[in-house]
Amino acid sequence: MAEKIIRRLLAAALIALAAAAAAGCSAKTERRIVIWADNSEFAPYIELFNEQHASKAVLVYKENLSTAIPAASDELQPDIIVGSWLRNERTKRTFKPADYLFDRNILSASDFYSMLLEAGRIGRRHYLIPVSFNLPAVIFSTDNEEFIEGSYMISLEQLRKAGAAYNKKNAKGAYTRIGFAPQSSDEFLYHVVKVSGADFKESKNTLFTWNEDALEESIRNLKEWISTENTSVQTESDFVYKYLSVKDDKRVLSGRTLFAYMTSDKLFQLSSEQLAKIDFRWLQNNNSITVDDSMPMMGIARHARNTSGATEFISWFFKAESQQLILDRKAELNLDTSGFGIAGGFSAVRKVNEYVLPAFYTTLLSNIPQADSFIVSEKKTSRWEKIKQNVIIPYIKESIAAPEGRKVMPIAERFAEWKKLGFN
Repeated sequence: MAEKIIRRLLAAALIALAAAAAAGCSAKTERRIVIWADNSEFAPYIELFNEQHASKAVLVYKENLSTAIPAASDELQPDIIVGSWLRNERTKRTFKPADYLFDRNILSASDFYSMLLEAGRIGRRHYLIPVSFNLPAVIFSTDNEEFIEGSYMISLEQLRKAGAAYNKKNAKGAYTRIGFAPQSSDEFLYHVVKVSGADFKESKNTLFTWNEDALEESIRNLKEWISTENTSVQTESDFVYKYLSVKDDKRVLSGRTLFAYMTSDKLFQLSSEQLAKIDFRWLQNNNSITVDDSMPMMGIARHARNTSGATEFISWFFKAESQQLILDRKAELNLDTSGFGIAGGFSAVRKVNEYVLPAFYTTLLSNIPQADSFIVSEKKTSRWEKIKQNVIIPYIKESIAAPEGRKVMPIAERFAEWKKLGFN
């Protein structure tokens, strides 16, 4: 039902856009605020804005913004662009500086998480404004709370120690429980190498670079973790295949494992019934929580034709009161399954997370993320999600599984082979 409503709202927005395009360069078209987004949740946001303002915004949904920018000559130029993977080498060519929003007190820097806001700066100028973000977490059954120390966060070392304490074998020496299996989550493996100093970041000449020594050290540590606590890479892999090929919440509720890894957007899309049976901790490293790479951001397009309208929408969207209305509307239309929070994550506006979101996601009442603990990763190429899934994660998994002394195809060669496929 929720998906049908989202599609209806999105279709309405697209129809409105088509009408605007048909009007050509008329004054009416010029007054429209054209918003390009890779998240369909902006359809009901725009509908709400339009109800409250004389200015009208229209949505152009772009599933892959990275290939859609810049706009083709026959397309209606965007005034606002919002989506993931916008922090890259093309940012200055794609967006206008947004410093005036803060200089004129249209937005207040103090309303945002400072490290997220800083991520939208290039040199001394702001180009992008953070919209939302997600955090890494581990979940566990409330029946197993005695295995977990602390109330808010858990470190990789604590995860390893508690997982090992939960392990259990039968009389034949086969595992009936493994507290945590790093190989049960590709995203967890990537997270570990990322926070351990692999330092993946965009590069002008090679598209991306990394710290080879830190990457290899983190892979060795993962292999040692698996072999020491769960007997061997193969033993753990067999257990994952046999018992953990189910959804994350069912894994921990089955009793076969103590922990499962997931990001906050997946966590808070679980139903209230599911959340009632599990608890969670934010996954930290050196007392810091690394924000998910895909952090959505918003900016004013360099060739925007309606900068004043774009300013009006941005001013409205980043008010805590507006985001309260957005969440109220989502609840009213029963759209809670469409995505977590604001644009699929925690709001970049602190007050929304501290005072508004807990009313809709009651689990947060006992564990609001601490603002001073966040770390934002380096800028990534707009193709990073595909590179991660097709190059980085396969390299990590094969390196962990490879017998001692056997070399696997290096990342640079994998990337070159993948490029030959045309970034499929």
